[in-house]
Amino acid sequence: MEENVINDLVLQFEIAGIIKTEKIHETKLLIYMYLGNYKLIKEEARTGLSTKIDCTEEYLRQYLIQMKLDGCTDASIANYKNNLQNMLDYINKNIIEISYSDLKGYLAYGKLFRKWKDRTYNSKLICMRSFFGWLYEEDMLPDNPAKKLKETKVERRIGPTLKAEQREEVRCACKNEMELALCDLLYSSGIRVSELCRLNINDVDFSDMKAIVYGKGRKEREVYFNGQAKVHLERYLKSRTDNNQALFVTNQKPHNRVSSSTVRNILKRIKNRDNDLAAVKLTPHVFRRTVGTDMINKGAPLELVAEKLGHVQLDTTKQCYAAIAKATVQEAHRKYVP
Repeated sequence: MEENVINDLVLQFEIAGIIKTEKIHETKLLIYMYLGNYKLIKEEARTGLSTKIDCTEEYLRQYLIQMKLDGCTDASIANYKNNLQNMLDYINKNIIEISYSDLKGYLAYGKLFRKWKDRTYNSKLICMRSFFGWLYEEDMLPDNPAKKLKETKVERRIGPTLKAEQREEVRCACKNEMELALCDLLYSSGIRVSELCRLNINDVDFSDMKAIVYGKGRKEREVYFNGQAKVHLERYLKSRTDNNQALFVTNQKPHNRVSSSTVRNILKRIKNRDNDLAAVKLTPHVFRRTVGTDMINKGAPLELVAEKLGHVQLDTTKQCYAAIAKATVQEAHRKYVP
């Protein structure tokens, strides 16, 4: 049996791209060497009826209800439900029998065969840890099999931003007041696309050029926009003939509230109108990253930028949004180093 197990294991390594074909023999020898003192015992398939009631689906249902009671958004609940259901389907055990090894096996499967990125891996792990942690705290499980799961390190890459001339090219490619208002608001406010889509007209204070939005975890905060955005927002609203309270609606009847995908499609159409924008990445988050970076490069304290963007941790602002220009660093050196 040992020979069959090792052959199958090495084959899976080769399929996953972990080892090359010419290294199969050496890999088998290493496995033999390290497993020589261990005895492999095959777990027989259970043919009889389990005496333990399978509460898997009920426990998952209760956890999702608790998320709703805790104020989590529908999108977050749907994401957790999908991740946890996939994990449970893969392991295919009564939830009270799931072990730490089962969870590690699922994560290994995702990493090696599904080719999860580090961020995806961590998001799946966080869902599992939260789920099993809650079950243990509620005395639904005698132990928490996910308590030892550790997140993997994520490589931080600074994403693209828009130069001033690129932002102007985007504005010149806009065809109507809605598109101008959308682009100007995304940049000047640094708003998340999900926050923008939930905005209502009565959430906006045009006199003070600010708006109330609900960020991650339903946290309420103020965002601020500039005069450009104000002008085009007012013109856009005057041009509308619908009664929808949403700040941005679709052009086609019945003029429903825009979705995140609608906003991304609008930006894609704007980009496609100008060949000079062909190599430019144009997404709602690029506008958000750009305004944070521009503020830091103009000397704004990191704390203020974090407050504007609705970040809880300063590291998020610094690592993900602040592509600090060399000129800014040089200027800081001249100013602060005697």
